[in-house]
Amino acid sequence: MTAVHTPVIVGVSQFTQAKDTPSPADPLGLMTITAKNAAKDSGMEKLLEHVDTIRVVNIFSHAYKDVCGELAKNLNISPKYKYYSPVGGNTPQLYINKAANDITAGKSRVTVITGAEAGFAARRAQKGEITLNWPAYEAPQYLDGEEREGGSDHEFFYDIMAPPYAYAYIENALRHASGRDIETHRKIIGDICSRLSKVASRNPYAWFRTERTADEISKPVAPNRFVGFPYTLWMSANLNVDQSAAVLMTSEAFAEELGIPSEKWVYPMGGASFNNIWNLSRRPELFTSPALENAGKLALEQAGLSINDIDVFDFYNCFPCAVEIAKNALGVSIDDKREISLTGGLAYFGGPGNNYSLHSISNVVNYIRATLGKKALVTALGWFNTKWSVGVYGKEKGAFPWHDRDDSAIQEQIEQAALPDPIEQAEGILEIESYIIVYEKSGLPHHMTVTGRLENGRRAFAFMFGPPEVLSRFETHCPIGKKGKVTYEPEGGRNLISLENESG
Repeated sequence: MTAVHTPVIVGVSQFTQAKDTPSPADPLGLMTITAKNAAKDSGMEKLLEHVDTIRVVNIFSHAYKDVCGELAKNLNISPKYKYYSPVGGNTPQLYINKAANDITAGKSRVTVITGAEAGFAARRAQKGEITLNWPAYEAPQYLDGEEREGGSDHEFFYDIMAPPYAYAYIENALRHASGRDIETHRKIIGDICSRLSKVASRNPYAWFRTERTADEISKPVAPNRFVGFPYTLWMSANLNVDQSAAVLMTSEAFAEELGIPSEKWVYPMGGASFNNIWNLSRRPELFTSPALENAGKLALEQAGLSINDIDVFDFYNCFPCAVEIAKNALGVSIDDKREISLTGGLAYFGGPGNNYSLHSISNVVNYIRATLGKKALVTALGWFNTKWSVGVYGKEKGAFPWHDRDDSAIQEQIEQAALPDPIEQAEGILEIESYIIVYEKSGLPHHMTVTGRLENGRRAFAFMFGPPEVLSRFETHCPIGKKGKVTYEPEGGRNLISLENESG
């Protein structure tokens, strides 16, 4: 007998707005397109009439007072529940998990999850190339949860405020922990990115469809300059895109009642979400993810699968370390031959703000429909290796039903390992745990920022300034594990480090 409230995905859609569109649609317009097309994809265009829940992923490129309400007007529907998320690239998978719980519990009959960005169009308008006929910019009147910055003011001061810098801290610590030298690691992360660019080159929705070699991507040859060592421009997530995706979910029973063909059904077999210790500087290790390790374990257990049962992955990949962190957390070897993405990565497919993973999920759904029985696992990531959500997908339901599971004990256990805040006015000897080099647009190094432990065990940040030839030395000579003298400079309100045998 058919289970009454088993959740299924029945419709998916993606849209990429052409770069030369004379009058480009705003994010709301793009979501209207994909929501309607997701209904068409299900084979039941009237499915939208039954939507009682709208979940919209946070938008960077424009703001609306009531984006869910405006979308409902465009779709001519009257949903009972409206959710607009806080910032976080984990949100698309988190919202799939929440929708699965709501459908199982009977709270929702049909849910549409969507998101969009029109950052490229907005940038064209800022440059005076086009005039936008978009609605007025208005701050959202509601938010589904707490909006929280990705770190502290102190961390932001020391460059953990932009993803290429925050993830460079993580990448360099990961490389050192792996025992690799800089050149070996460069080749590995270049290969990860090259694999992603190859996937994007075959994806009709990708923003860039050029396959690049590992060397092309990882070597800083103009115009592919360094941004934050070891990242080049062609390794970095690209937010200047106009893209949207949408997913429609319902119950197995209602899909059957409406006559939606079972060939369209794909089951969210399991899922879970956790946060790492929020501030990067308070994590005992900079390069691991207890949140993802626990989320992956629970999602696979719910699905009744092991990691070896997964046929393909779609790893969140804003920067290369996100892929390797995921592999380490899930127990997948670095040289595993399974596909790491069906989408193409935020640098090549495009990084539509928080909504990238909804494209991943859409691609996974189409892959499973086409392969009749393959299993896929999606990871979605928010902030700086902070918020992780996992989903497992297949053509049959998972071993255990969805329910509003209380995972608070696991979350509390993760947070209990938090270190004290870093010392803001540091003096003494500091052993470096990780570092980044920040570059000017010319490609020349501007300064280096390090984080490490003082002799009392407390963590601290510090800057190192000097001529480019001194700073560029650390592109080939790793300072991690070295000790330097840290002093606090009251005039600049900053810690400075000097390393033996380095001048400047």
